[in-house]
Amino acid sequence: MKKYIITTESGSDISPHLVERYGIHVIPMHVTMGSETYDDGDFDAEDLYRYYEETGKLPKTSGTTPQDCTVAFESIFNKHPDAHIIHIAYSAVTTVSYNSCVIAARELENIHIVDSKSLSGGLTAIVVATAKFIEANPAITPEEIITFVEKIREKTHCLFLPNSLLYLKAGGRVSNAAFLGASLLRLHPTIILENGYLVASKKYRGSFDRCLKNAIKDFVTNFNIDPETLTIGGTAGLSDAHKQLGEATLNRYGYQDPQWFLAGTVISSHGGPGAFGIIGIEKDSF
Repeated sequence: MKKYIITTESGSDISPHLVERYGIHVIPMHVTMGSETYDDGDFDAEDLYRYYEETGKLPKTSGTTPQDCTVAFESIFNKHPDAHIIHIAYSAVTTVSYNSCVIAARELENIHIVDSKSLSGGLTAIVVATAKFIEANPAITPEEIITFVEKIREKTHCLFLPNSLLYLKAGGRVSNAAFLGASLLRLHPTIILENGYLVASKKYRGSFDRCLKNAIKDFVTNFNIDPETLTIGGTAGLSDAHKQLGEATLNRYGYQDPQWFLAGTVISSHGGPGAFGIIGIEKDSF
């Protein structure tokens, strides 16, 4: 029976608890502030926000390098020489990480790489679902695992509701005109994942509280989400009141005890402080 070890990038925002529970190996992505480049996870998002406030410049994010991946893969094989690595990659259209892993894997054997077409908590949801699938099917083949990931990624949905469009504007993802219009009209556009891309979606109008409740309502109404996969959270700065509002709103629609995630520095550099996110995997339809 093969031993499988799952690897992924730090941009998955997978929690230390889940890393330990499923034996996940996390390869760091990177954040550059000024002339210094740091591993994602080595500093808090508040430092990132402080840098923007002081300089008016957004930090630059970058994916894993081939060397990062080689070091991680070789470390695993040194401890588990007969293992098969299943690398579930951060959305390939958004970063170089997927290609970096492909390059690193050319010199090694028993590495199987698949594009999650997701990021942040959505990538975590896919990683955890895959780990559970392997646990339930220990005699599975690598090809069957990859097929499972390719199936589950199409049923994974993510929605982010920024508290402010300032960071999206600074990153060039929202024009000045759109930023001013949204501010004047109290519009909060949502950001969703579509075939691996982060794209603007439905706009909600009113207070952030009202928009948060309506976004949750639409999410759980539009998708038949498996309650065990439902996850909410957001970037640093999301208030306790908004966390409680999110959970209470889900309770009204029959979803109890959602899982929680905290976005790391990579996604925080795009969404800014106080953004809310909701993630889930649809149930199988028969």
